[in-house]
Amino acid sequence: MITKKLRDEIALIWTFDTHEHIYPYHVIVEKKPTIFEILEGSYVSWITRIPKKGDYTKLAKCLRRIRGNAFLRSCIKAIRDLHGVDISDFSELSLKEASRRIMKAYLNEDWQREVFKRARIEKCILDPYWNIWIERYDKELFVLALRINMFLFGYNREARDHNGNSPYLLAEKLNYDIETFDDYLCFIDYVLKTAKERGYICLKSALAYDRTLRFDDVSEEEARAIFGKSEKELSITDKKKFGDFIMHYILSKADELSFPIQIHTGLALIEGSNPLNLVSLFRKYPNVKFILFHGGYPWTSEIAALLLSFSNVYADLCWLPIISPTAAKRLLMELIEVTGGRRIMWGGDCWVVEGTYGALMMMKEILVDVLTYYVEKRYLTVSDAIDIASAILRTNAKEVFKI
Repeated sequence: MITKKLRDEIALIWTFDTHEHIYPYHVIVEKKPTIFEILEGSYVSWITRIPKKGDYTKLAKCLRRIRGNAFLRSCIKAIRDLHGVDISDFSELSLKEASRRIMKAYLNEDWQREVFKRARIEKCILDPYWNIWIERYDKELFVLALRINMFLFGYNREARDHNGNSPYLLAEKLNYDIETFDDYLCFIDYVLKTAKERGYICLKSALAYDRTLRFDDVSEEEARAIFGKSEKELSITDKKKFGDFIMHYILSKADELSFPIQIHTGLALIEGSNPLNLVSLFRKYPNVKFILFHGGYPWTSEIAALLLSFSNVYADLCWLPIISPTAAKRLLMELIEVTGGRRIMWGGDCWVVEGTYGALMMMKEILVDVLTYYVEKRYLTVSDAIDIASAILRTNAKEVFKI
């Protein structure tokens, strides 16, 4: 009875999705999406190699081998609900039928909007790392995050972040000349200020894919001495020092511009991605809102401890429910007990709307399971539980991002 009540109420909540990489319609439709692209855009390709498009025999074999994987299970749910095909038998027949229906769905230019409406997603924050100064996107569905990785690689014109981005390429696009270190800092100022004017609502760091999350204090003189050196003149230490200085510089500007910053923690270059590496930043910039992604997996309890220790730190469970529902439940329970249900939010972190739909359905089931437990234990009332679910899926994020 309690489970049904909570499931019904949580199903009605309109969600503010804090993090996606969903390709704009004109980009995804050029790929002529089939089941292969949906699996790719839902992280299944992280667990098994997706075979060449059209090889359904090999695809079925690959999926059978990982049938318990959470990425795959969330994708199965989405395809069943959205396209009316159950691929859980992993047969060639069902996979081919799913492709047929997916191709038909994407003939509709409003398909992404329809999925958002069915999922009850009000809006989401888009991180278009492939084009950080994106101009063509659906403004009804998305607001933007500005990816900052490339700025830490501005020590010379050849350097690139892990996505191949360079601040000098952006400068060319914006007709901005950079010759000196002072020019470079002014360019960062210009980009952040202009991004704010263009409607970007936060900054996003995926630097855990590029380097350690430990950012030391580095003087401007040290960073200035590194600027402009060629690759052969630079040591790993030099590159880290330059990046450390620029990260602090960006955070000082984020403070001035009231930009929250989303930070990828956990996984990636795992030896340097523990969220505890960020503690010095939380202390130095108490007015900046730091939103820690992915529950810091596998350091989930560290995330709860950081929220308890710092009032300017927030937990975003994006990606975690489809990495490990068990880990997501465990962390969610800790976070509810530590924060009372506040400073917690959710995002899908997928490239296709099917992936986002499946991720949200999994998150809602996790909420139902966790909150049912607390109501049955009389720790919370049903009303308390519904309020907490609404805060996590909607109001917490809207307050942080001032939407």
